Amino acid sequence: MRRHKDRLWTWLLAEGPPRIDEQEWARRGGKWIVFDKAERILDLAEKLAPFVDSGEVVSAKYWNGDPSAVCVYSLDRDREKTWGILRRLGAGDSIVWEYDFAWDKNIREPLEFLFSWSSKFRTIVQSYGVFGTLRLIREVLTGGKG
Repeated sequence: MRRHKDRLWTWLLAEGPPRIDEQEWARRGGKWIVFDKAERILDLAEKLAPFVDSGEVVSAKYWNGDPSAVCVYSLDRDREKTWGILRRLGAGDSIVWEYDFAWDKNIREPLEFLFSWSSKFRTIVQSYGVFGTLRLIREVLTGGKG
């Protein structure tokens, strides 16, 4: 397994090429998002590494802030299996499923989708503060040329 870290995220990636077809991913790919304190997310990420290596989990990434979140990727057909792995590894109760690109599927579960996005925003604000969050949004929108 290899790690890739940037300012916001640390990715946990399997060695070699991706094992998922891009068209299938666009229709069926998603992620479980677990929100918690950075210490607990780092512990969970370490425990996920063997599952990424074995291919049981497509990949994962965690937020480099505190509080934090980990996104654990899988196809929807493996959603329950991945959820079981997360539970066995000690993921907390603040967890939600979200599709990556199939937004039409996300809006079929409006409460989960609202929880997901509000939790993401809360995590960013708690990690960076209000002004830091505004700077981050500006950087993202301008490609760092703000």
